[in-house]
Amino acid sequence: MPTYLPSQFGDRPQPGAAVTDPGTVEAWETDGGAGPRAEPTADTSAARPAAPSAAEVAELPPRARTLAEAATANGWGVTVTSEGIVEGAHVRTVTLTGAFPTPTTTAELTARCVWYGSSYWAEVSERNGRHAGGFGEFLAWVREAPAMCRAGREAGWIQPGSPLPGTELEIVPLPQWYDGAPRERIVVRDARMYARYTQTIHHNDTGIPVREAPGYGQPHLSGDAVRAFLGGSLGFWLSSQATITDDETIIYRQTNGHSAITFTPDRDSGVIITHPERYITAAAYRVTGHGRLPQVWTQAAVREAVSAATRPGPIDWPDGWALLMPDESVRFAPGGFPWKSGDVYIAEPTAPPQSWGPRCGTCGWYVTEHDPARGWGRRCSTSQPPTDS
Repeated sequence: MPTYLPSQFGDRPQPGAAVTDPGTVEAWETDGGAGPRAEPTADTSAARPAAPSAAEVAELPPRARTLAEAATANGWGVTVTSEGIVEGAHVRTVTLTGAFPTPTTTAELTARCVWYGSSYWAEVSERNGRHAGGFGEFLAWVREAPAMCRAGREAGWIQPGSPLPGTELEIVPLPQWYDGAPRERIVVRDARMYARYTQTIHHNDTGIPVREAPGYGQPHLSGDAVRAFLGGSLGFWLSSQATITDDETIIYRQTNGHSAITFTPDRDSGVIITHPERYITAAAYRVTGHGRLPQVWTQAAVREAVSAATRPGPIDWPDGWALLMPDESVRFAPGGFPWKSGDVYIAEPTAPPQSWGPRCGTCGWYVTEHDPARGWGRRCSTSQPPTDS
């Protein structure tokens, strides 16, 4: 049994000295040593150690100190074991123990990591008996595990091995020759996706940790980044899985045994328009943009403009975009030059006029649907509506 560092500095082993009697355990003390030291026997278990004092934590290497402080703040029991001096470096083991309630039971969690001098030994660190990986991942797990246990399934935590809720997402539709059981499937390029998402990386001690996440795991992502991630991952990892739920949350995991990632949409950010005919449904729109006085366009004219705005441009040039906002208005902008972004246009549903007026003799669109700055597909520059300048 390893020996814990004494709480009194004068009792610490000197460099090069042999480790004290392995049958004696010295627990952390916070009252200046007034409490007795526990010596467990075969039929008694040691009491959970109290949090280390500020002075004891201050003597730890910086990362070990960060870990001890984070563990103590999140309800873990912390002990530090001195392994003695190895090649002139003080070797310490930080051991964490915790009993955290879940919706159904109490989770008994343990964690251990080793410092050789000031260096973190990732290869000998573990959590619940499994390899812990890098220090950042280890520290995140220590901070999040108590909250994860409290939330459990009530917070929608996806358990490894359990079926993913929602409709299956795939990069290709079912082939025509498929004659198996009926399967509802949505192709990623056709899925209704939003401009912004919040990414949540699930941690579950029984599952394989997430190793692949878009944006290096950053919490907020664009819808385009999520769509690209799903397209690449589902196409590369043949065992990967993804679904979209009724509330349009997207769930992904690399295999059935992996922990999951969820992408929660920001519904105020707008829906990415990939198919104008599905999202642009009003009979007429009041359009403003590029200094124009508001003009009324037909549904067909707005669809044409959105299609032109979102058409891929030259490599490395800014892409155009189009969003359906919560108030049913459409915001879109064409791809710009590398040194200038495109102007944003706003199309708001409105009642169609009693008369659309004359059509252009050159391109066939109504005169009011011409833009002083852009042709928007097949519109010509012969007819120009008034501007506010």
